[in-house]
Amino acid sequence: MFGLFNKKESFIDIWSGTPDIHCHVLPGIDDGAKDTTTSELLLKKYASLGCKKIIATPHTMGGIYDNTPETILNARKSIVDTSGIELSCSSEYMLDDNFDKLLKKNKIIPLKDKYLLVEMSFFQPPENLFEQLFKISTKGYTSIMAHPERYAYYHQNFKKYRDFKAKGIKLQLNVLSLTSHYGESVKQTTYKLLEEGLYDFIGTDTHKIEHLEKIEKITIPKKYAPALSKLCLTTQQVFS
Repeated sequence: MFGLFNKKESFIDIWSGTPDIHCHVLPGIDDGAKDTTTSELLLKKYASLGCKKIIATPHTMGGIYDNTPETILNARKSIVDTSGIELSCSSEYMLDDNFDKLLKKNKIIPLKDKYLLVEMSFFQPPENLFEQLFKISTKGYTSIMAHPERYAYYHQNFKKYRDFKAKGIKLQLNVLSLTSHYGESVKQTTYKLLEEGLYDFIGTDTHKIEHLEKIEKITIPKKYAPALSKLCLTTQQVFS
């Protein structure tokens, strides 16, 4: 017999209408969409899921994806979109030496206003992590740490997540982290962060159509629905 806490709820029913602030739908400039045809198919799929606004965030990563505002904006211009979705662009900035140079030159595209989406290596954090985040704040930006649940080196040191919050860093949940897509440890950490109210925003981190197809089928334990609803609402309020 299933009790109240075993019941499931459709994630899409909660998320529909929420802007996606983290995805890789621009063509040919990172490990996301490979061409404009793929980009346009992704946008149509988004529209079918009830998404009305997307902020594309291709990687900017020194020596791998050396994107600039020019390369990103040119990729955006190449898309002929018939989905009706509002599509703007920013980047997911790797906290590396290349980013420091871009920041000094003001070669940055924020998500909106002064919000910046940043990420770290999955192997280890930068030695000067909080110095880098402080530099961002001195430029007037607010850092949003992408998919904090995926940094396995923090799973047994949960205090680090609270340290981010104490220093004014926002945390962004990856939708697929609600499943075992990235592994069971990531999933468990995701739900713990949700329970403690440590997330600020939500994004899909979509790279390909299969990701949206998986997201379409996600169900979550009903007891987490209020926390996710609140997260989606906050994302709508800030980024709509």
